[in-house]
Amino acid sequence: MKSDSTDSNTSLFYPCSERVLGFDQLMRDQLASSLEYLLEVTEGYLTVSDSLAEIKLRQLRELSVLPEVIAAYHELVYAVQDGSLQDAQLLFDEIFATIGADTSFQAIPYKEQDLISKRYLTQIASDATTPFNVFSAQAADYQRAEMLIHESIDMLRESSPSLHDEIRALLKRVMLGAGPTEKDAFTFDGASAFGLWGAILLNAIEPRDVVDMVQTLAHESCHNLLFGYCIEGQLVENPDEERYASPLRIDPRPLDGIFHATFVLARMHYSIEQIAKSPRLNEELQSKIQRERQLRAASFYDGLATLKAHARYTPEGQALMNAAEAYMNFATAAEAAEGW
Repeated sequence: MKSDSTDSNTSLFYPCSERVLGFDQLMRDQLASSLEYLLEVTEGYLTVSDSLAEIKLRQLRELSVLPEVIAAYHELVYAVQDGSLQDAQLLFDEIFATIGADTSFQAIPYKEQDLISKRYLTQIASDATTPFNVFSAQAADYQRAEMLIHESIDMLRESSPSLHDEIRALLKRVMLGAGPTEKDAFTFDGASAFGLWGAILLNAIEPRDVVDMVQTLAHESCHNLLFGYCIEGQLVENPDEERYASPLRIDPRPLDGIFHATFVLARMHYSIEQIAKSPRLNEELQSKIQRERQLRAASFYDGLATLKAHARYTPEGQALMNAAEAYMNFATAAEAAEGW
């Protein structure tokens, strides 16, 4: 089954790398403007060359940047607000040194004492009420996960060029760590954050095969996509204090988080639909895809029911969820007709 409909009800749901590049440009334009403002308010307190700043801010508007730049910027804002001028100086220096670095897609390891790893974790583990335990992955787990990432990307290139291109436009870095393995310990599959635009953190232990990894890449990259929609607005108006059951988390979540989870579930369903007929998949993985489709659909409609009962959408949020629902209705009806 191929469901790349261009119907206006569903077009917002389907992958679009051009849309992502527009979000990336908007993010960088706003970042450059904010850095210009921070340079103005710290003038006379920090040592930043005017000529260097001009060059780097022009590069920022013209070239994609690493997620580290976005994360360091958020730290810079707090440093300036707190009057921590020494930290602000170091962060300005780091940001300008990193602008212009190679942003081609890479998998990188999480290392407990590494500055970049700490910076990723700071952005991801922003909710003090929810524990987030991550460690360095064992070499064998890291290598297996890295291999699965590249195998999954190759499969998507063949089976779903539009999703492949969108994921590649969204992601510059995939950081691979590991969660705790003790029984009943709180672990994770993947994580992302608005302040880490262009990057995701994955648990190298969790994905067992390409069906898992394709869904994981679709899942976490889709969070980045939705962050793009939130650069200048929101998707739901409900305050974070309102908490409800979420289809992808064991803890009650704000409606914004449930919106993310529900939309993401539709994209996970879409991702495995796209690879379902890949000649790379053996019979066991073909059967797994059929089971996974049913699970994703059930969880999607569970999240959608919560949203319909409680969410106060913004116009853009409503349009996006309508598109996801239209896709899922079409896909599940087609699957039922084909006997899946």
